[in-house]
Amino acid sequence: MQWLASSLAQSYYNMLLIDTYLDKSKIHGVGVFAKENAKKGEKIKEVRPEFEIEFNSENLPRMPLALAKFIDTHSYERELGSKMFVMGIDNEKYLNHSTNPSVDDNGIALKDIVIGDEITIDYRDFDDSMKAWLT
Repeated sequence: MQWLASSLAQSYYNMLLIDTYLDKSKIHGVGVFAKENAKKGEKIKEVRPEFEIEFNSENLPRMPLALAKFIDTHSYERELGSKMFVMGIDNEKYLNHSTNPSVDDNGIALKDIVIGDEITIDYRDFDDSMKAWLT
């Protein structure tokens, strides 16, 4: 696990501030759902660098296949072409993409969120590779 220790980074990760749970999503696979209500304009995520892990994609081939697939699926590239993948340790990594998201990348609820609502984000706000993929 030495690669893991060298992968820890002090970057900028938004940690969810409201209680959430994972469930089957109508959008894609598993999604993040609210266990508590949040009002439009409320901060529901905040930057917490200590809750982020950064991986160099060049290390993926040396990892167990299951772990490499998990990182590839649940992280995003810091900057397009950087080879650095970023993954948080809370449920935020399961937020699904929406062009009509319920939270922005600054962590502000864009609409009222009620218990049971899926919380979504627009990946284009923080993932350069998503911008390239959509064009």
